[in-house]
Amino acid sequence: MALDLQATLNFITVLFAFLSAVFGIIAVNALFKNKLKLLFSDEKFFIFFFLIAGYAVFALGELTWYLIYRVFEAAPAAGMPDFYWVTGAFFMLISFTALSSMLYRSYGQMHQLLPLVAFGSLLLILVSFYVYAAGSGGAEDSSVFLRYFYPLTTSLILISSANLFLFYRYLGPIEVNLMPLFFANIGFLGGDLLYAYWNVSGFLGILAQIFYVLAYGISAFAFFTLLVKFYLHSSGKELLR
Repeated sequence: MALDLQATLNFITVLFAFLSAVFGIIAVNALFKNKLKLLFSDEKFFIFFFLIAGYAVFALGELTWYLIYRVFEAAPAAGMPDFYWVTGAFFMLISFTALSSMLYRSYGQMHQLLPLVAFGSLLLILVSFYVYAAGSGGAEDSSVFLRYFYPLTTSLILISSANLFLFYRYLGPIEVNLMPLFFANIGFLGGDLLYAYWNVSGFLGILAQIFYVLAYGISAFAFFTLLVKFYLHSSGKELLR
């Protein structure tokens, strides 16, 4: 029964990842079609292009992992899925960091930053100790980097995305639609932490998969609502102003 549940969760995860990738790709095309010349001259265009693209690429990693898992009936080692995940994570981190910088430059004060820095530092320390403990039983050298990379990078993404709540009243019509991504990032972090210790087996492995289901489902929802807002509006460029 546990295997049936795991297979069901894998399928739901890849379905939501597929929807997240599709909605993300459509959103990039809808928002930035014929406007790529603004990518490096307009800060908001840069942020949103790489943020949406990051989540879409990240979702492609899940799709690739699932296809390999179905073909070979075993969890794939480091390879093509990790290329998509690592690339997508870098895009997401760069974009949220740039968005946070823009918000602080425009509206922020130091007293707003200090609690987030304190929380973020504590979170990174706890995650580092957790991952170290998770790998204390021994692991292949090739997996050590990725075992640390995913939880720590996801933690940084979560910390950066928390600024969406700190500056909620200053967010524009599109930035507001990004707020669900904070909760998606919680899902990604929860899944990464459990997966680092339990892989895809056992009860906590199933719980990790549930976190991923929620993360990709929320991401798909965020991009779908973004598309609805765009198509109800005359100009995506105006929405970014």
